[in-house]
Amino acid sequence: GGPVTYIPKRPGEPDSTYADTVKIRQRLSWKPEVSLEEGVARMLAGIEGWRKAPVWTPASISDATKEWFQYLSR
Repeated sequence: GGPVTYIPKRPGEPDSTYADTVKIRQRLSWKPEVSLEEGVARMLAGIEGWRKAPVWTPASISDATKEWFQYLSR
């Protein structure tokens, strides 16, 4: 890790979100096929592939999010 850079929230973006699968379980009889523990294990097993991923910088964040505000402000 390094210093954390916060970017402005997009218009209408909530402070936090979480998944609640109760409705989909009730209405569609759906249930997850992968447990949380297995999902985390899968993620960690493949995390090495992200080592060469580009690192976000304040400039690249600004560049990447510029269009969000253009389209969402309409």
